[in-house]
Amino acid sequence: MTHNADVLVVGAGPAGLATAIAASLRGFSVAVADSRKPPIEKACGEGLLPGAVTNLRRLGIDLSRSAAFPFQGIRFSDDKSTASARITCGAAFGLRRVALHNLLVQRAGELGVAFLWGSRVADFDAHGARINGVPFRCKWLVGADGQNSGVSKWAGLHVRQPRLSRFGFSRHFEAAPWTDMVEVHWGPGCQLFVTPTGAEEVCIALLSHDPQLRIERGLAHFPEVARRLRDARPLSAELGSVTSLGRARAVAHGRVALVGDACFTVDGISGQGLSLAFEQALHLAEALAREDLSHYARAHREISRTPWRMTRLLLLMDQSPWIRRKTLRLFARNAGLFAKLMSHHTGPAAQEDLRANELLDLGWQVLRA
Repeated sequence: MTHNADVLVVGAGPAGLATAIAASLRGFSVAVADSRKPPIEKACGEGLLPGAVTNLRRLGIDLSRSAAFPFQGIRFSDDKSTASARITCGAAFGLRRVALHNLLVQRAGELGVAFLWGSRVADFDAHGARINGVPFRCKWLVGADGQNSGVSKWAGLHVRQPRLSRFGFSRHFEAAPWTDMVEVHWGPGCQLFVTPTGAEEVCIALLSHDPQLRIERGLAHFPEVARRLRDARPLSAELGSVTSLGRARAVAHGRVALVGDACFTVDGISGQGLSLAFEQALHLAEALAREDLSHYARAHREISRTPWRMTRLLLLMDQSPWIRRKTLRLFARNAGLFAKLMSHHTGPAAQEDLRANELLDLGWQVLRA
């Protein structure tokens, strides 16, 4: 027996589900296959920036009517300097990753997407793949199966050797948010993110190069946050994942396309992974409707340029304590500059691109700080 759909999406994370929704809205029949079964969790900072919120709305998910918790800005700090910027280009929310996943699954189901949970996908060919040993035929094959994507390897599109892989851990604590911002605390070779995800809940995420540096030990580098969490009850198990900066050789070939971490990974320090995934899904659906994946390839280059540059800047701050201190000192003294940079970073992809000469100018100002 052979099954079929217009679009087969391999991978049911947010990128795959968003692609399934966007393609369904274009009139395609869509199936999603994943070896996992819901609920699907992942270590994540759990902040949704305005670009992600806007694109979720285009997919039919309005977070203003869900259980998401709003935040109003972003704050960077180390033991010497603090810089804050309000988000002025739209709404931003903290939302548990599993809750986001459930919203995406529900929306896809409403549109008639077929789910193949707990499935083994193998033997890709020009006509589709085998799912649990049964042929599945499709016109378009989408790889949304993460950094080690089987689809990308089969199609020869796999991600080049990623730069600077790091380790991330996250956990939720029962504590009332003490600020209406996402806090990014910079420490020795690590960053700690605090995201409000509920009226009595915060998500703590830790990024570092050390796979053994878990949240409990990492909090020693951030005494103020540790003090606030001293009596807080953990609400979830600690989750871990690998995060990196890397790009696939190409995002499309023939009738195969890649989305999410299968084609472009940004270190978790950027907070842009979900924003990019939803933007990719919408552009890919438009390309499928045009029957022209070159449209998706062009759009992908445009929407990934600024996140790539911003992530490299933030990783440079991570690698060099001297640059980090100088940069944070500059941001603390020049609130307008930090606000402009965060506006580029947090806004919808349609916003003016962050140009290379602007980063060079920033570098010069850092050296003078």
